[in-house]
Amino acid sequence: MMSGPQMTRIHYRVPGFTLIELLVVVAIVSVLIALLLPAVQQCREAARRVQCRNRLKQIGLALHQYAEAHRLFPRICYQGRGTSSAPTGFSGFSAHSMLLPFLDQATLFQQIDFTTHTFHANNSGPRRTPLSVFQCPSDTYDRTKKWAVNNYVVSGGPSLIMIAPDPNQLTVGGTPGTPIGVNDQIGMFNMRRSIGFRDLTDGVSNTLALSEAIVGDGNVTTFSYGDLVRGTPIPEGFPNTFASAAQLNEYGDKCRANSSSHYGDPHSEWINGMPAQTAFNTLNTPNSINPDCHEMAGSGWFDSRGVWTARSRHSGGVHILLADGAARFVSNGINLETWQRLGAVADGHPITDF
Repeated sequence: MMSGPQMTRIHYRVPGFTLIELLVVVAIVSVLIALLLPAVQQCREAARRVQCRNRLKQIGLALHQYAEAHRLFPRICYQGRGTSSAPTGFSGFSAHSMLLPFLDQATLFQQIDFTTHTFHANNSGPRRTPLSVFQCPSDTYDRTKKWAVNNYVVSGGPSLIMIAPDPNQLTVGGTPGTPIGVNDQIGMFNMRRSIGFRDLTDGVSNTLALSEAIVGDGNVTTFSYGDLVRGTPIPEGFPNTFASAAQLNEYGDKCRANSSSHYGDPHSEWINGMPAQTAFNTLNTPNSINPDCHEMAGSGWFDSRGVWTARSRHSGGVHILLADGAARFVSNGINLETWQRLGAVADGHPITDF
């Protein structure tokens, strides 16, 4: 019997990756992502730094406009009224509050009741109004838990800062509650002494106006970087101005040992004119390991002598604003004397290279 023609079986190959090829592709993509991700993050941080610096410049323009209108720069704190704590400045109004009309916030400024104090019900709206001009985009605070935070602080210079804003009030709240003298108010912004351009005898390009600060995490149980330690007396012999590295480190050690007593919400309100809300001093260098710290035990609101340091979430340093309106980035490793003298308005040692 004759058999029919044999059928030819044709095999078609379906295009695709083998398992080995797929694994190779996944490995290559993973390597590329690992290489590119840091670069992307660096680009994003670079953009945030530019935005941060531009916001400082915007505040600088407002400062110059304020000084042109009033012939003086604002003070750190303007005494609130209608509260027993007001004479110490506890609930007084900040320099930031005074700058609002020059930051396109005239309507918000008009909403503030300056005849009372920052905690009064009349000011609950402004007190909780966030303003992007006061916020550094690199800070990592929980934006769902914070209201009107502030990342830009005015400089009290290399001074312990604290003196009652009311000249009729001779003491500062808390124990020991020792005020410093008016002559020890040597920064561009002070509690009682007002500064104008004529007072910046070291030069507007050599005087520090503002720097950065970081917002607290709100944790009252565990101390973390950026929190404020309370109730730690200033060591005997510690000067009101220009403390040495040894003196600052001694106080830093005492504060660390007492860190269980801390306040977790620094820089949470731009309206409040107290150090660790809207001001700092140039005693410790930027991002110092020494914690922010003050004498008063019963309050987190800073109405006693203390040390409050410029800090940022940027790697390696902080942005600063000089009195001439220029913004610069300063390294954590800046010389201590240089940093302190940048904060003094008329110490006779202008810093021309830093």
